[in-house]
Amino acid sequence: MSDPANIQAEGLVDNQALIEQDNVNSNHRGLLRGAVRYVASNNVLLSLIAFQIVNALGTKTFFQPDEYFQSLEPAWQLAFGEDSGAWITWEWRNRLRSAIHPMIFAAVYSIASALSQLLQLSPVYRADVLIAAPKVLQAVFAALGDYFTWRLAGKVYGAASNEAWAALALTVISPWQAFCGTRTFSNALEMTLTVNALYLWFLAWSKDLLKNESDETVRSKTRRHHSVEHVVVPDLAQLRGSLLLAALACILRPTNLLIWLCVGFFCLLNGTQKERTALVREAVLCGSSVLVISILLDRFYYHTWTFPPLRFLYFNIAQDLAIIYGSNDWHYYLTQGYPLLLTTFLPFALVGLYRALTEPPQSSTLSNSDDPTSNGIARQLATTALVVPTALSLVSHKEVRFIYSILPILHVLAAQPFTAFFLPIVSPAPAAHKTMVSRLKKALFALLIIINAFICFYTMSVHQSGVISVMDYLRHEHEYHYLSQPPSASHIAPADPKMTVGFLMPCHSTPWRSHLVHPGITAWALDCEPPVNMNATERAEYVDEADRFYANPSTFMNQEMGQPPRVRSSLGFKLAPQGLGYGNGNKVGDDANGRRGKKEWPEYLVFFQQAEEMLRTALKGSGYRQCWRRFNSHWHDDWRRSGDVIVWCLQKRSWSRIV
Repeated sequence: MSDPANIQAEGLVDNQALIEQDNVNSNHRGLLRGAVRYVASNNVLLSLIAFQIVNALGTKTFFQPDEYFQSLEPAWQLAFGEDSGAWITWEWRNRLRSAIHPMIFAAVYSIASALSQLLQLSPVYRADVLIAAPKVLQAVFAALGDYFTWRLAGKVYGAASNEAWAALALTVISPWQAFCGTRTFSNALEMTLTVNALYLWFLAWSKDLLKNESDETVRSKTRRHHSVEHVVVPDLAQLRGSLLLAALACILRPTNLLIWLCVGFFCLLNGTQKERTALVREAVLCGSSVLVISILLDRFYYHTWTFPPLRFLYFNIAQDLAIIYGSNDWHYYLTQGYPLLLTTFLPFALVGLYRALTEPPQSSTLSNSDDPTSNGIARQLATTALVVPTALSLVSHKEVRFIYSILPILHVLAAQPFTAFFLPIVSPAPAAHKTMVSRLKKALFALLIIINAFICFYTMSVHQSGVISVMDYLRHEHEYHYLSQPPSASHIAPADPKMTVGFLMPCHSTPWRSHLVHPGITAWALDCEPPVNMNATERAEYVDEADRFYANPSTFMNQEMGQPPRVRSSLGFKLAPQGLGYGNGNKVGDDANGRRGKKEWPEYLVFFQQAEEMLRTALKGSGYRQCWRRFNSHWHDDWRRSGDVIVWCLQKRSWSRIV
């Protein structure tokens, strides 16, 4: 007979072997699921990048000047030199902006230009590449913003939850994200950095996941051993990644600090002394590192030691220059900011905010009582989404894009009410499709999609499209006349070495060198710089060039440009003695600072339809006639920018085209 002790020992060995085999199988299943999730996650990211690149290259409208003058123009100067014709605005000359953002696009311009030379592209194709390159990079930034919105929603609701996929759908079909995400605003990059940093932040403080193991492995071990070995919190690699991205976002947009004061407050409030110490230590370390790098880059760009955030505060608070860009009601972000950010998803976001703030936190990876973020991710996000616009409402000048960084938060919060409302209509149960309520929900869902699609199409293809088209026209005119078929010497008035353009528009109504591209295009535009470094009396009397022109076009042109070219015969034109102007004027090709002085009469005059009758009277009998006209907008909040965009050409060449 077998010894019972031996039998018991053999049984224990067998049980131990079974447990070990179960552990191996569980690990294999966990690794397989992890691999599947990794592939699926990469597929989502690649799909988003492809979608946003198409979106970026297909956008043919203008939004706000900062898209070009606070990023692409200084980037152009960095890449191609101070004589490249970039328009450098007063903020850069007074060192109010961090150089980090334009340096990113300067690198893109340099790479695109080098590739064009390597491939021996013609100037025409090189121009197309230089215009497309920053759009493609910004499309990648926008796709990363969408991707980490999805991942952040997965931290709140579960990685494979319907709510996480709903958050991804909301951001993909969001009119504001489609319209603004692929534009080269610092706000757009700030949004991407913020949602990425938030995802890493909450991931770093997660306690109930074993290090380097999948959720399935954790659950399997929990069932067998009834305990989970917590990892050290916070995970320093993820926390440092979050804080570095957060610091970079704050350097780009100092107001981003409001977001991190909110989420940091919850951690400091609920964390242990060890956790608080770790957070403060890492925040100082990461923040200081980014700050030092920023100072060094600003030193390289400005050629002097400077700290733009302090100068920004000095000019906008001490000199109160922000007020010149307009002031808004205290409730602007509530009555206009949220509706414009969210459009058709506003009701779901409001419900999500209310639930996150009033309902107790749901069981999730970050709702454990021993977690320093135990108030729940949703509640922290909702608090942040209210604190940020409330604080920014104290500033007189407000814009929707100033709260763009909280849009992913709002999409995450809107996902749960959106899913709860619309999920039943896609339920496999046949009965769910037969009720009147379900039919109404289907119709409402279709209506939301149609409305969003129409908003995207109109804002990205129609509204303010003329100011983009005119830059393409001018660039192609230069390519046609100067690069393809130079005028012959037989003309009575042969072409000048450079093509000249004048913009009689409110300042910054169009892009500039980022779209003109060719150095052979010399252009000037009306100036509207603020009264920097003026006393109260001088500031009260100050009127910029744009306002002077629209107040009295004839007087302005006589004072600044002299008499226009007059018709002498069918062969040429007679120019008044002062018609060509004096000095450098503010031709941006020669004087990027926009010095006051005489402006030359250009070959091409560009203006909005609103000024057409004024110019027709002022330039009656001159050598100008319409050669191009395109639709720009059905309406505009600035009356000076209403109507079509028109180009008048100086007809002194037999080869001038009329388009």
